[in-house]
Amino acid sequence: MLPVVRGAVALWAALVPVMVGAQGARAITGTIYDDRAALAVRSDFVATPGVTVKLYRDGGDRKPSADDASVATATTNAAGVYTFADVHDGDYWVAVDSRSIKPVEAWPEQTFGPTGSLCTRLNGSSQLAYFEGSCIGGRTAASDDSSSLATSEHVALIASSDSGKHVDFAFSHNIVTSTADGDRIQGSLRQFVTNANAVGGPSRMRFVPLVQAPEQRDRIMGLPTLWWAIVLTKPLPELTDADTVIDGAAYNLLSPASSVNAHPGRLGETATVRPVDRTVPLIDKPELEITFAGTEGIVCAARCGIRSLAMHGNGAGIIARDDTRIEHVLLGAAPDGEITFGGTIGVQVEKGVTLARHVLITTQSRAGLLVGPGARVDGERLEVNRCGELQTGGGIVLLSDGSTIKHSVISANPGAGIILGALDGSNPAHENTIDTSTISSNQAGVVFSAGSSRNAITHNDIMWNRLGGVTNAPYETNPPRENRLSANRFDENGLRPIIHNLAVENPNELLRSAGTCGLIPTAVNNGIATPRLTDVKVDMDAVAARVTIRGLACPNQTVELYQSYVTSGIRDKQPDLPRVRNERMQQETLTNQQREMALPSVGEFNYLGSTNTDPEGKFEATFPLPVVTDAAATTTTADEEVNIWASQVLTAAKPSDRAFSALAIDATGNTSEMSVRRQVD
Repeated sequence: MLPVVRGAVALWAALVPVMVGAQGARAITGTIYDDRAALAVRSDFVATPGVTVKLYRDGGDRKPSADDASVATATTNAAGVYTFADVHDGDYWVAVDSRSIKPVEAWPEQTFGPTGSLCTRLNGSSQLAYFEGSCIGGRTAASDDSSSLATSEHVALIASSDSGKHVDFAFSHNIVTSTADGDRIQGSLRQFVTNANAVGGPSRMRFVPLVQAPEQRDRIMGLPTLWWAIVLTKPLPELTDADTVIDGAAYNLLSPASSVNAHPGRLGETATVRPVDRTVPLIDKPELEITFAGTEGIVCAARCGIRSLAMHGNGAGIIARDDTRIEHVLLGAAPDGEITFGGTIGVQVEKGVTLARHVLITTQSRAGLLVGPGARVDGERLEVNRCGELQTGGGIVLLSDGSTIKHSVISANPGAGIILGALDGSNPAHENTIDTSTISSNQAGVVFSAGSSRNAITHNDIMWNRLGGVTNAPYETNPPRENRLSANRFDENGLRPIIHNLAVENPNELLRSAGTCGLIPTAVNNGIATPRLTDVKVDMDAVAARVTIRGLACPNQTVELYQSYVTSGIRDKQPDLPRVRNERMQQETLTNQQREMALPSVGEFNYLGSTNTDPEGKFEATFPLPVVTDAAATTTTADEEVNIWASQVLTAAKPSDRAFSALAIDATGNTSEMSVRRQVD
């Protein structure tokens, strides 16, 4: 029996080293993911094959340094999984080569890391993560260089005893972490555009800055003004893949789904604790400013979106060559609204449909918004000021058919506020709508070019424009026609509120009715004649006042009635009467709230309502007549300055001081000029 025992002992002694080695050899494995949403949430992850992963044995200091030895290199399989087998006891560094993630021309940035990841913090330090989760940008703000562990950005420390845990990383092509610009800078805006073009499919930028927002202006009441800024060194690549969104809203480094809100508030908003004061929609203050280089800023060669940015530079800020959506964007100004100089065109729409909401455009030499033939814009809550050259430019230039501008403020433009069609007649504009907007303090309010037709200018405040509220450019053979002007308010415009022919002898005098109903094909709007008011009566009782207006126009026409004032009579009684214009002009723009609060000023034309002519061309209409008494004025507290002013105007403006005017609109939309005013009989 002894020999057998001796043989067993010998065999056991031979097997012990093998068994010990097997117990010490372990595997480190994990998965590399694509995090398209850039939220560092596992449910969004998609496995990424073909990624290079490297393994280093730690030298003992538990820091990525020169004493760490390279052990192995692996590549993720079709399921995105990599494995390092036969790893002996000890501490190891796993490093992912982000440049190896396909496609080659793209370069994603890290969003997620395992337990043991080194992750950067806003103060510039790197912190070892105790739990898996968000690890935006990797260990520092630098770009990844996987040629050595010391320069690798996407690393995690893993003990061989933890080999049962998966060492997973996630990267996103859509995250922007850096404000630097240049070729092949990981996490830069330029790299995001390159990624979007290369990867394909919807790409929405998520801005998660790795540094705190710098202070941009002098402190106001102790509070610094903060936002991030990118100065481009050359033009950005065009956006050539559909559904790319450039979004400047900033998100939190530790929780990329949470907003930073480093630049809170809305442009033009005053501090308030009353919710009623926040009812007017205004532009959100952007957190990211882009200074572009060259003659083009962001070019949408495919369907795209742009939001929450302030942009300025020497050329055109946004060029849309496909369907584009623009929201809460400033062009020609810094994020706090301070004006910059040098732009030519704020938004240039060449093709497709552009939806623009809450957009401020200022200080552009040619035009704030230019919409070319074959394109279209749907604009709402726009503010366009200080744009356009005196003779040829304008705030908004529409060479398009079917565009719409609503609830906007077009003001203080050296050229016209809105130009419909090319001024030389080479490109008429048709079926555009300008509605519920303020068109104020421009060279001219609205200008129609030769041949432009079937456009609608409705429910606008058109005031203080130097060359008429609505006018027509000179033409030779193709006059504008069928352009409808309805329910607008005109206030103290130079020349007539509506003037069809700038070459008339007395352009400041309202047009008297021609008394004819024949069409004149060579005249603007087919030469439609103005109405003639024959009788204006006011009936007053203890409850209210009513005005009844009668007159003559052509059969089957709509007649719109407007209330005005006898300027000389009121000025004689109140020579120091203030004007809404002077009180409000200290502000760069008139918000919709201010426009609604402003009461009629002397010499304007306020829309009352409309009526129709009978077969003989006669019309009659009765309207309530507002009268403000001293008692009523003292009980109103909504706006003290406006109420005092309204009391002075409307108390002085007795019914006998009031006058009324009218315009005619035929069945095809041709609109006449405003008739001579008739005072209350």
